[in-house]
Amino acid sequence: MTRVAYLCADPGVPVFGTKGSSVHVQEIVRAWRGTGAAVTVYCTLLGTERPSDLADLDVVEVKPESVPASARERAVQDAALGLADEVLRNGCGLFYERYSLFSPALSVVARILDVPSVLEVNAPLIEEQQRYRQLLDVKKAETVFRRNAATADVVACVSDPVVRWVRARVPTARTVLAPNGVNVERITARRPGRRNPDHLTVGFVGTLKPWHGVPGLLHGVALANQQTADPVLRWQLHVVGDGPGRQDLERLAGSLGVPTAFSGAVAPAAVPGLLAEFDAAAAPYPPDGPGQDDYFSPLKVFEYMAAGLPVIASAVGQIPSIIQDGRTGILVPPGDPAALADALLRLGEDPNLRERLGLEARNDAVQRFSWSGVLSRITEALPPARRLARQ
Repeated sequence: MTRVAYLCADPGVPVFGTKGSSVHVQEIVRAWRGTGAAVTVYCTLLGTERPSDLADLDVVEVKPESVPASARERAVQDAALGLADEVLRNGCGLFYERYSLFSPALSVVARILDVPSVLEVNAPLIEEQQRYRQLLDVKKAETVFRRNAATADVVACVSDPVVRWVRARVPTARTVLAPNGVNVERITARRPGRRNPDHLTVGFVGTLKPWHGVPGLLHGVALANQQTADPVLRWQLHVVGDGPGRQDLERLAGSLGVPTAFSGAVAPAAVPGLLAEFDAAAAPYPPDGPGQDDYFSPLKVFEYMAAGLPVIASAVGQIPSIIQDGRTGILVPPGDPAALADALLRLGEDPNLRERLGLEARNDAVQRFSWSGVLSRITEALPPARRLARQ
């Protein structure tokens, strides 16, 4: 049995949390366990939403010290080294790290234990940190990343732009494209037909931050409802998630007269049941968010597809490579409420279109985007001499 050490030193990613990054951690762990591997997770933030199927998962937590902002980057590095020490103490047959700023764990563990290693890169964090938060020691962040990427047997990248970002820093890195996926056993196809005879529901799942585009979706729903004479074909919005923009969104929904339910942040285990109550789902990214860099691979879109929902999504980032316009969903220009309204009107007036798009989306989720397939793509990219023959 392969012993896998999975390490996430990012203090903003709770292993058992409600964020998309938390879902990603859990699903990669499930995929590893599905191969028969014994997994231990090493993290800086445990979280409180442990799902029942991971109740027996071994987790080691080393929290960064609580220090002033000027010392936080060093505190994260120290916590990551503490986690590396725990891995060295316990041993492993393969080391898998989710890339986070200032963690040197992979370069330490892989060299000392001489085991196969994977660095998973989900975003160009150095630029993200500089643009949206604060990065004090850019040189150290670059140095740590280069050392890890050069050491790893495989650098798994969520999108082609991330592949290019890695290779620009470490041309010798052994990269593999490994887009996000979905658990098609956890999220199953919803039953056919309307959810409510009195209205239609479009859903959104995600953190309520500006770059997720929910204000544009609210305006799109308002426009669609203004153009619908039949009240049965009017749309309501269901927002699943929380964040700094929630109060503004609640006020906007009220001012626009859009009936909107806000569920707040929910545990990943609750998401499938909520998706089953939608008639359609949206990923309405604006043109001025992280998506303009084309590197993101949104988990929500894969989950919508697995639920058999017709998807309305902005044509940004990797979305056009995930959603096929007219077959598995409807693509709209980013930041265009009128286009969102048109898509909602089409779906509202044509139940056969809703069902056809949803069925094809579910098929694609199963055939192209399962987490087991994502992990297989990563492990098959290991050098032949380092592959795990006993998997």
